[in-house]
Amino acid sequence: MSPRQINILREEIKRLLELGVIEIGQSDYTSPLILVESPNKDPRPCVDYRRLNEITRAEFFPLPNMEEIVEKVSAAPYVTVMDLSKGYFQIPLTPRAQRYAAFVTPFGTYIP
Repeated sequence: MSPRQINILREEIKRLLELGVIEIGQSDYTSPLILVESPNKDPRPCVDYRRLNEITRAEFFPLPNMEEIVEKVSAAPYVTVMDLSKGYFQIPLTPRAQRYAAFVTPFGTYIP
């Protein structure tokens, strides 16, 4: 990473720590945090979970029938729509899941 990217990453880690979204921690499972830069967008940190995904067992669930869902929603007196900012951080992880979701940076290991 370039010095500019390291500074961006450092500021984002600091912000996430202040928000209480991540904490300093240790884990025997860590994934690297990388900085993704796209044209016309701010750089954003992303955890590269590909190696963890390789050893994760997939579970399959039946998808709900779309016609049934539309029928239920159309009969409802009220419909609420929400757009959650930073949706990834809206659902807390169990301690066990935190262990697997840990990520490593040049500044240390963090747990979401």
